[in-house]
Amino acid sequence: MSSYLRQKYQRGRYILQKEGLLSFVMEGIRFLRESVFVYKWYYMCELPLNGPMQFEPTPKIQDFVFEIVPTNQRLDELAAQGFDFGIHGIRARDKLDKGALMFCIFIGKELACIHWAATTLEAMDMIFRIPYKVDFLNGGVYIGWSETTPKYKRLGLSQYLIAEKLKLFATMGKTTGKWTVVRSNRASQRLTIKIGGRIYGKGRYVKILWWSSWKERPVIQQAGQPQPTERAGVR
Repeated sequence: MSSYLRQKYQRGRYILQKEGLLSFVMEGIRFLRESVFVYKWYYMCELPLNGPMQFEPTPKIQDFVFEIVPTNQRLDELAAQGFDFGIHGIRARDKLDKGALMFCIFIGKELACIHWAATTLEAMDMIFRIPYKVDFLNGGVYIGWSETTPKYKRLGLSQYLIAEKLKLFATMGKTTGKWTVVRSNRASQRLTIKIGGRIYGKGRYVKILWWSSWKERPVIQQAGQPQPTERAGVR
């Protein structure tokens, strides 16, 4: 069984045990639907990391624990201390093995907000299974995927993790942070502008069974700019 299918199996079993049959069935329907057909538009965003940091958010809650998890060893250490990663603990191991980084905020021992990032193509492919272009060899970094537990939303936790990620990668000598935002996610688009980033293009992802296509193009097509490029194949 591939690592991807193994994660899906473990995720399904966890949902059935912790959230019940209805959640398990709904997750199964979503998985089957996306296994057959996906059509999504994304905005592509970037932010220079070699300038002064002008984004210093303060969460609206003070009693929290911030952790950077770079390895499975650190994941196990935190789990042994009682920190509950929930379903994210299942999905983390293969990503960490490939060099991805996990940024977490806990309220007590409960995971309130999680962000992923990658400094290599292999790690990014584990986080974001779309061939989005990041120039890792020349200081690019994939800022990545995020999720906040619903009851902890609007507390500024995600903004805090973004700032911590940017500061870390700047100290590592990275020059450009890149990420994508689903076109319908207006809140993330506003946050992109707030932190000093820019939306430089958009990408269309289409998947039909084992075939997939990713096409990128500038938000505003100008004279002299290259035409959209396309990468297609089995993913």
